[in-house]
Amino acid sequence: MKRTVIPAAAAVVVLVGGCAGEASGCDAEVRLSEVQGKKRPVRIEPSTRHPGMVDRELEKALPTPDLDAETNEKVLNHLRQETVRMAGVMGETGPGRCAGEVDRPRGETVRCTVTYEGVTVPWLVTSEGTTSGLGAFSQDFVYTARPLKTLHTARAVYDWYAWETGKNGTTEGPLAPVDPRCDRLPEVFLAEPGKETGYYCQDVSVTCTDGVQDVKWGDRPIRAEENGDLSFLAG
Repeated sequence: MKRTVIPAAAAVVVLVGGCAGEASGCDAEVRLSEVQGKKRPVRIEPSTRHPGMVDRELEKALPTPDLDAETNEKVLNHLRQETVRMAGVMGETGPGRCAGEVDRPRGETVRCTVTYEGVTVPWLVTSEGTTSGLGAFSQDFVYTARPLKTLHTARAVYDWYAWETGKNGTTEGPLAPVDPRCDRLPEVFLAEPGKETGYYCQDVSVTCTDGVQDVKWGDRPIRAEENGDLSFLAG
């Protein structure tokens, strides 16, 4: 668990684009019509633009409640922001609810839910007690929150994979990604934290053994991390 849930570039992609220096049999130009394996339907254009949402966008869409607002209201607003952050794009969110008061003794938990585009996202809020605030007589409720299900959008997955394949700025030469692609994903979907989603992205993998070039689609399982980040596991 983290006190704050901030997406990071957790994706790992291994791209092998050629066999420079090998025998002439490994220098052949890659022909997509000859690539072995299953071709995923959605073509991804590599990009150097970092995806995701920044704090100012979230604050503008879901302003922080007043200081005198109920603790539950403040926590739920934070969960809505973090749900949108996981989604990666703005969407309609509901006010949410918690199964009781979140302001409890240290170590106690409360289950809360918020919605994004009609999809319910469950969270577990764990109290860490209270601490002195800025005012002489004020106290702040401290807590951690983790998603029991992570929420993702097709748009965000495609954007993250576009960045993974384009973040190095390499569009030509042996390290350039070859025709990166992904599955056609649902517009909004839930996943199990810390597990593969069952969906894949891919690019063309080129290997060379004893002068023989092997060209195939290299699948990258899409994994949902514990905090909602996405990673693309190397095959």
